[in-house]
Order: sequence, then structure tokens, then C-alpha cells
Amino acid sequence: MLSALKTKLATVSLAALLALSVSASAQQQRLPDIGTAGGGTMSIEREQLIGDFYMRQIRASAPIVGDPVLNSYLHNVGSKLVLRADDVRFPFKFFWVQQDQINAFAFFGGHVGVNTGLIAETRNESELASVLAHEIAHVSQRHIVRNMEAMERSGPASIAAMLGSVLLGIVNPELGMAAVQASMAGMQQRSINYTRLFEQEADRIGLTILAESGYDPMGAPDFFGRLAAKYRYTAKPPEMLLTHPLSESRISDTRLRAEQLRQSYRQTNDEQDFLLAKYRVLVRHVKRYDAEAVRREMNSNDPQVATAARYGYAIALLDDDQAEAAEEALAPLYQAQPYNTFYLDVQTDILLAQQRYDEVLAMLEQAYQRMPNERTITMNYANAANQAGRPALAVKLVRDYLLREPSNTIAYSLLIDAHRALGDSQGMHEANAELMALYGQFDRAIDHLHNAHRASDNRLEQRRIQARIEQLMAQRDTLQQLG
Repeated sequence: MLSALKTKLATVSLAALLALSVSASAQQQRLPDIGTAGGGTMSIEREQLIGDFYMRQIRASAPIVGDPVLNSYLHNVGSKLVLRADDVRFPFKFFWVQQDQINAFAFFGGHVGVNTGLIAETRNESELASVLAHEIAHVSQRHIVRNMEAMERSGPASIAAMLGSVLLGIVNPELGMAAVQASMAGMQQRSINYTRLFEQEADRIGLTILAESGYDPMGAPDFFGRLAAKYRYTAKPPEMLLTHPLSESRISDTRLRAEQLRQSYRQTNDEQDFLLAKYRVLVRHVKRYDAEAVRREMNSNDPQVATAARYGYAIALLDDDQAEAAEEALAPLYQAQPYNTFYLDVQTDILLAQQRYDEVLAMLEQAYQRMPNERTITMNYANAANQAGRPALAVKLVRDYLLREPSNTIAYSLLIDAHRALGDSQGMHEANAELMALYGQFDRAIDHLHNAHRASDNRLEQRRIQARIEQLMAQRDTLQQLG
């Protein structure tokens, strides 16, 4: 099943990150001021380069969620907000981290990560979107870069420690926060002052983005106020409260502004996809609900909650190897909306679990013809083709898809399996090379390409592969200059 695909992850040491960050800080000081916020320390181009580097390391070390349904949902919500944001200098990339802790974070180059524990805690999409809008504001206003400018007088080593602790905090929030606190010794008050200013700015801009996107701006004070009250006397608060401290005055200010914005904008969002995503997370990812617990919520008086609970019940049954019972539970939802990707994904896994390959391929072919660019449908179709013994179809589907989303690690995993089934050593090594490059493991990627070069007896193919080797070597050298 696609939900069971696993990717081998490499470990990144904090020492290596700190070394890279030291050199990055030294080089950033030589960059010209390009006239934008944060431009004195880092150009837009260098911010994207460093963001790309960190994203590769995060893929290799953090528990990134490889769930195409959830990824599509998060991308859709995030993109809706970005459309209403000003000062957007580069494309945003949103991703889930498999962590039960309540947290979200943003870093260089428009990358926004969201813990699965966050959606489990929010009550509606406006609350989830309020956190994303806040992080989008941090990125669009270049707060990380501007904070580096403020700390520059403390020396590159301090900045390096802060950068290194960002990634460590993603992998292990407790260790990351300890590293942040240790690295801030001697410059803590200055950092606190800047943090307060940046949080106020992100609150103001984020609320405007939220309201203009059709969400209820009260989602922000409602969620953060509830979070602050819940953990007010807790010795171990969530990571979000450590990195985004919530004073009573800040929550009051946010609530006042949200009430004003609420009168100016019409709310248009629907909650069904949010609830489906939330129950998927509750059952499959943070595992707070088992089949019996979610079945009880199918009796909710709220029809959207009852629908989402039925969907979660089908997932729980399927994950407990009860495919027939899962199909029966899902049937009313899937029959009513056969092109809803939440339902179609689970129906795919049900049919694959029962080895009903002709049915699943026919179902996915029809859906693919209707929505050929949709991530969930394409990944499920390619996975089903592999399992049904049609790897050539999987290769075609994935290659076409990678032209649109070249950083999709699931797609490369499926491509590797397809080439292996075809006995295509060259193709398998090339796909492995691209996957390793996405994890920042350029030497391993280059080794795979050398193997692909040896496996080919076609001169044109060999030249193409050699050109790719040179591209990866140049990319590796560029990133090594940061270290």
C-alpha cells in the first residue's frame, strides 16, 4: 500500500550543521545590500540556496510525512493563503513532520513545516490556517534573516549555533530548544526584543492574510488563547509556546484586531476537507483514535463530523488488516463522491489489500483521465501499477509527474521499484541518484549515476548521464562552499 512506503533516512549531525552555518555566516557578511529587508546579511538568492540545503537535510533526518493526501491538503490551504500575502519573493513549500508535539516553523526560502500534532489540536480550518498565515508572514518579512542582522555583532559563531539549532529543533524539539537557549547566552535580551517585534508584525500581517483568504480571523486568538490557557501552569509546554510566547496582552491585541477584521471580510471556507485530514491524522499518524473510539463519533449530530469519523473508521479498519470491513464502512462516502481524493486513496488501498488489481487500475485510470495533474491520484495509480505487475505504466506516470514536481521523494521511490521490476539497471540507478540528491547525499547520487553510465551502451545516453553527473558535482560544490 502507498501508505506503507518507507524511505531510508540518513542522520545529520549537529556538529556538521554548525560548521556549515559558520561558513555560511562568514560568506553572508560579504554579500551586497540589495535594498530589501534583511538584504544586508543575505540576498534572496542565497536565502533560497540555504533553504534548499536545509530542506535536503531535513528530508534525510526528520520524520517527514510521505502521505500524498495530507500533502495535497496542506499545499492547498497554504497556497490559498500565499495568494493573499504581500512581499512574496519565492514559491512556498509546505510539508508535514510526523511529530505529536504542537508546532509549526518556517525557515529560509519559503519552507514551512507543520507537525501532525498541530492539526490534531486545532478545531477548525481557520485555526490551522491562522498558524500557517503567521509562519507565512515570518517568511515574507524575512524575520530569520533580519534577526541574523541583529545578532551579527555577537559574532558568526553565535549565528551559526542559532542556525544549527533550528534543524535540531525540527528533529528533536527538546534538544533544539536547549541548543537555542544555550546559543543565546550573552545576547538574550536583544534577541527577545527582536522576537517580540517580529511576533507582533507576524500577528498583524498573518491576521490580514487570514481574513482576506476567506477564513475567520478569530481562529488565531481562539486557538492561541486556548493553547495558552491549557498549558499556562505546565512545566513542559508545547514547542510552539516556547518559540512563540503568548502573553495575555498579545492575545488581547490579536483578538481585538481579529474582531475588527471579521466585520470587513466574508468567510467562505468549508470544513469538510479539514475534518477528513484531521481524522486521518488522528487515526493513522498520531494514533489517538482506534477503530472503536472513532466509530463512536460516527453518531455525532454534526453531519460533517459524522462523515469524517466514518472515514477515520474505514482507515482504522484497513490499518488493522480488515479490508472487507473497511470497504463496507467507506462505501457510502466513496459512492457519493468517487473523485474525492481522501476517499479514493483509501478505496485504492482496500482494493490492493484484496489484490483486486483490474478493479483498482480501472478506477484509477478513470480518475487520472479526469484529473491528470492531481498528486494523490497519480501516486496511487503508479503504486497500483507496480503492485499489479505493470511497471512500464508506473514509469510513464511517474516520469510525467516529476516534470511538475521534481522534489517528490515518493515518486522517485515508486520509479525505483518500477525500474527494478523491469530489470532496468540504468533507470533504477538514475532514479536512486535523484532520490539521494533530494536527501543532500550528493556523493551517493553521483555513485549511482556512474553505475547508470556503466549500465548503458548508448553514447547519447552516456553523454546525458555524464552531464547530470557534472550538474550534481557543481551543486555539491556550491553547497559545500556553505561549509
